[in-house]
This record gives sequence, structure tokens and C-alpha cells, in this order.
Amino acid sequence: MPVTEVGCMGVKPGLDVMDDTTEAGQILTHAYKTVITAPGGPYRAYWGVEIEANVAAAEETDVRPSDGPKLWAFFDFDSVEHHEKFANGPGRDAVKDLPKILTHSVFSKHVVVTPFPPLVLLSPVTEVMLAYFPSDISPAGKDAASARFERFADVALSQCEDVKGVGCGWGVETDFPIRGAATEAEEEAEAEAEEEAEAEEEVEAEGGRWTGALFIAFIGWPSVGAHMAFRKTDAFKENVHLITGMDGVVSLVMLHVKCRGLERREPMRTE
Repeated sequence: MPVTEVGCMGVKPGLDVMDDTTEAGQILTHAYKTVITAPGGPYRAYWGVEIEANVAAAEETDVRPSDGPKLWAFFDFDSVEHHEKFANGPGRDAVKDLPKILTHSVFSKHVVVTPFPPLVLLSPVTEVMLAYFPSDISPAGKDAASARFERFADVALSQCEDVKGVGCGWGVETDFPIRGAATEAEEEAEAEAEEEAEAEEEVEAEGGRWTGALFIAFIGWPSVGAHMAFRKTDAFKENVHLITGMDGVVSLVMLHVKCRGLERREPMRTE
């Protein structure tokens, strides 16, 4: 089953990894060019730094100054096994210099996105919506959440001429670190006040971090400004409840990236 690896990594302070005139930018571009040409590698690569990390944090993005710059990278593979085989082989050497410019890996996992490949990531700006759910969300629960977003796309996004494309899907894994989750102190206070909070009890804690299932959506825009303008329209205001009202959602986060992309000349297998 075709999958897209999605990874989020911290960028060392003061480095512009998207500028190829800098050493940091050259290291990153060289790494991903190597990945896309190495034997057994991904078919496409897309990467970009969160736009919010370079400007005053907008209240709806849940991005705080202390978060620091984050690099997002996406890679299209035939399957999870295809990625794992590459990562344990040629891929290991291809990214050996990334620690020079990146601080740490926030996570590296997989999503199944429709339509595939997620070429919407090549829009001038891509809005990335992250909707987190309990790890044990049922197939019916996933279908219901997907249907609500698809309805939002039909009745709201379709009314906006600025929208360049839309894609969405679920994570393969069910232990995505939940961004925007309450702090431990807030969790304890809430537990004391509301012990029956079933949704949060079902979210797994791993290594001190809350984890869960992820529904991800990509929406292409000509600019961040175009997206913000859409949020002021009646089409958005009258239908955003379709997203915010998803049953069981634990955390809902929105951010923007401006991705670059590379594509392997070798076509994907059609097994």
C-alpha cells in the first residue's frame, strides 16, 4: 500500500536550511537529492520549514516561540516495508550530515493520503491540519471524522477559488506525539475535576509524551494571507464546526509550510 513518510525535526537556531546559498541549506538539499537518487529510495520528497516559526505566532496555529523552527519532510514509498528497508540500508548514509543542522527528530511515521501522491504539498503554501484522536479510535470513528472533513471540503473549500488542492488521510501508526496536548499539570488538574474524561484516558502516554492516532489534511493556498482571508468568509465560519466538532478529537493544530520537492525518474511499482 503506497504510503507517505512524514517527519518533523528541530532546526538548529540561526540556520536557514531552505536557503541553498548557506552551508545549512546546501547540506539539507544535498541530503534529499541523495535520498531521491539512492537505490531503493522514495519516489518523491517534499520538505519545508514551518512558516509560523519565522513570524509572530498566530493564535490559531498553536505555535509558540519556544517551539523553535521545525522542518517537515515527506517521502512517498511503495509501502512501510519499502521505507524501512531503505532506511536501514542506503538511506542511513544519505542523511548522515543532517545532525549538523538539525537538533532532534520529533517523530518519523507514515500516513496514507488520498489522493496519492500528495502533490498538493507543492502548492505555493500548504496548510497542514493535524487532528489527533485516541489511539484506539475505531474504524467507524475514523470514517466519521474523515466524512466530516470531506464534507467541509465540499461545502466550504470548494467555494474558494484560491484553494490549489486538498488531500487527507490517516496515520498508519497510532502513537503520533500529540502536539497541542495539555501539560502534565493541566492533565492532573483536569483529572481531579473531571475523572470521567474518557477521551483523554484513552490517549497513551509514552516517554512522558501523549500519543494518539492522527488524521492529517493538506490544503494548498497561494499564500498564508489567502488562507487567513478565507477564514473570514461565511463559507468558512458556517462550516468550520464540521472540523472542530469531530467526535473524540483530542487536539487540533494548523500550521503552514512552503515545500520544495524532488521526484525520482524511476516510476512507482504497481504491485
